[in-house]
Order: sequence, then structure tokens, then C-alpha cells
Amino acid sequence: MTTAKDRRSVGDDVLEDLDAAIRSGTLGAIAPTARTYSTPTKLGREMIEGAGQTISRQKEAIERLESERSAGMVVLRLDPKRVRASEFANRHERSLDPTDPAFVALKEDIRRRGQLDPIRVRPLKDAAGADYEIVYGHRRHAVALALDAEVDGGFRVLALLDAGAVDAREHVLKMHSENFARSDLSPYEYGQMYASWLDAGCFQTQGEIAAAVGLDQSVISTYVRIATLPDPVLAAFGDPRGIALRWARDLSLALKTAEASVLAAAAAIAARPGPQDPQAVLRELVAAAVPRKEARAAKTETVKVRGKTLYTMGQRGNGVVLRFGSLVDKTLAAEARDELKEHLTRWLTKRVKP
Repeated sequence: MTTAKDRRSVGDDVLEDLDAAIRSGTLGAIAPTARTYSTPTKLGREMIEGAGQTISRQKEAIERLESERSAGMVVLRLDPKRVRASEFANRHERSLDPTDPAFVALKEDIRRRGQLDPIRVRPLKDAAGADYEIVYGHRRHAVALALDAEVDGGFRVLALLDAGAVDAREHVLKMHSENFARSDLSPYEYGQMYASWLDAGCFQTQGEIAAAVGLDQSVISTYVRIATLPDPVLAAFGDPRGIALRWARDLSLALKTAEASVLAAAAAIAARPGPQDPQAVLRELVAAAVPRKEARAAKTETVKVRGKTLYTMGQRGNGVVLRFGSLVDKTLAAEARDELKEHLTRWLTKRVKP
């Protein structure tokens, strides 16, 4: 007895093989064509011919998509777990924190309206655990990962495939262009980004970076100065994204003037509980570099002879200040110092308890 399975057309077998081949590729499966069944009749032969035409059309579609994919013109819906962050990621870790207010707002917006702006990715070869790497859109990708864990059936991230972003310099410049246009990176994050380009050898100097991104070298230098502030200073601000670009000069000058004092003040600020106001932190760090004026003498006494000053003596804190007048020349002042030292030593030795 002939069964339905035996009556499947040759076209169905070909379609099934083609679908399996598509599923094994990177574009994902194309929805399978509904199976048809035929008997070895004229109708069956016509259906086989029709299936062949369908196969031909599907092959053309695949070739077109592959061509667009290679040109970076395809928007894909990807499993966010198969997309990895770039080594040049320019978002501070706090920007990707699920509790960060900006992150929460973006997440709820995408949950409600969907992802309107695709991230940009480049394809990977032989990379364990990932098929694509982010060119830009790390925060949107992080949101997609969070939603994927919360939404029934998971959440797919919209991604523009950029097969041309293979060169590291091309990669980082596209990332910079997107973020600069959106103006949503902090000076600290820009500084980190430029510093990472230098560390990775994408650019050899800050001047090369400036020429590539169309900024003055002094601006690049200022960004990098913020990102490379000592760790205690960054910790004092709590969130370094709050450091304004115009503060770089004041902080650098304070560190150059009295680094130890500034770092000590920074450590004290960082030890305080709760968030700190960035401007208040700046003022305190800058003030730590200003030498404190010694308190004026609580009491001074001037000794004169015939109306002319021999010396003036005063006390400052736990010290004594002695200043000779115009009647005492350098030689006499040296002799007086030695006599005073000898007398003072004898006097204090008798009174100071060992």
C-alpha cells in the first residue's frame, strides 16, 4: 500500500535539503514552503516543476541577501547572547549597570516602543560563543540582553551588519562617529576611548587621532587627561562621568602643585558615605593644593635700643620666630644664633622630661 510519505514529491525533498543548508548558515532559516503531495500524474509533474521554480527564486533571494550582507546593508534580528562587546567599548561600566537611571529609561523605552535604532555589528570567524562583535551600540545591546532574560520567548536585537569594519582603525572611527553625533558620551568616556586607541596601536599619537576625528589636538589631550587622572581622584567623584571637560586644567594644576595633599583629600572624600556633588568635590580637591597660610603670631615683641630695633620675637603655633633689626649685621646675627642655641639647649634640657 502506498503511503503519504511515499508520495512526497522530489521537489519537497530538495526544498527540505535547501532549508537545512540555510539553517546551517549565518542568515538563519527562510520560512519553509508548505509541503505538497502528488501522485505520479501530470499534476504531480507540474507541481515538481513549480517547486523547481520556487527553489530557483529562493536561491536568487539568498544570493541577493548574501551580497547585501557583504556590503553591510542588511539589518538582522540577532540573539543578543551571540553578540559580544568590542575590546574598544567606550561606555563606562556604570552606563551598562541595570540600576543606572539612563539605562533604566532606555530599557523601558525599548520595551514599550521596540528598538528603533539598530546597533552596528561586524561578523566574526571562529569565535567561541559569538557570531558578531559590536561596532557601536553597547548600551542598546546590554538592554537587549536584559530584555532577553525577561521577555517570554526572548528578545532579538536589531543589528546593522557591517562587513567592512574589519580593520581596527575603521572599526573605532565608526564607533566614534556614531557616539559623537549622538553627543551622549561623557568627557571621561571619550578620554578612555582615545587612550584605548593609543594603547591598542590603532593610532600612534594624539595628533593622529585629532586629524582622524576632526578635533584639535589640545581637545584630545584634555579628554585623555581626564581619563588618566589618578585612581583616588576618580574615586572621589564616585562616578567619573560627572567630571566636566573644563575641570581638567584645574585638576591637573592642583596635582602638579601638591599631589600628596590632593590625593589625601581625594581619599578622604571617597571614604565618605553616599554620592558626592561633583562641583563640591572639585572645589575641595583644588583647595587641597593651596598652601595654608600660617596663623599669625599670637603675640609679638620688639626690642629696641635708642629707638632702633634690635630684634622682633613672636610665636607661631609651637614655634618661635626671631627677626633681627637693622642694627645687627650678618656676622653678629650668626654669633647671636649660636649663643641663643647654646643657652636654649641648656635651659630646655633641664626642663624637658625624657
